[in-house]
Amino acid sequence: MKKSNPIAEQSKQWLAQSLFDLMEKQNYSEITISKISENAQLARRTFYRNFSSKEDVVIYSCTQLCESYIRYLDQDIEYSVRHIIKVYFTYWQEHIDYLTVLTNNNLLCHLINVSNKYWPQIYERFRVHWKDDCSDEELEYCLLFNMGGLWNVLIKWLYNENREPPLEMERMIHKSLHYFMKSI
Repeated sequence: MKKSNPIAEQSKQWLAQSLFDLMEKQNYSEITISKISENAQLARRTFYRNFSSKEDVVIYSCTQLCESYIRYLDQDIEYSVRHIIKVYFTYWQEHIDYLTVLTNNNLLCHLINVSNKYWPQIYERFRVHWKDDCSDEELEYCLLFNMGGLWNVLIKWLYNENREPPLEMERMIHKSLHYFMKSI
């Protein structure tokens, strides 16, 4: 395994934070690599040593968020549907500023695309607990179905000025799942 360079990793984090800070004030399309580098107090060549484009920085940030979510999920071993929903909204509530910036700059699709690459890791956590009830293929489809729904609810929640707390989101989604299952 290749060792990561801590200085390069720090530079990536500074550049990612710089882009985030700039996107809070201006549109992504107006931000140049020079502005990102200058705001991070790094040379442009440092940017190009670590990234090829602004989009790469966004993807890097989304990757960091997804890896952080997995670590957050691993703090707990309860995998009930209710608990997972609460954890999901608690995590995103803690990162609401980042979600808002991505949304305001029409970049939320990057987070969705990156997170889809992490579903196999998340899937492994569920498979262990639910393996007796369904096949791997059934579980995978079930998780993808649920994640599509959670993404859409997250986006709706994100646009609410008075966002419901995670516990209320868990209650509402659990209730809607209950009614959905009764209709089958």
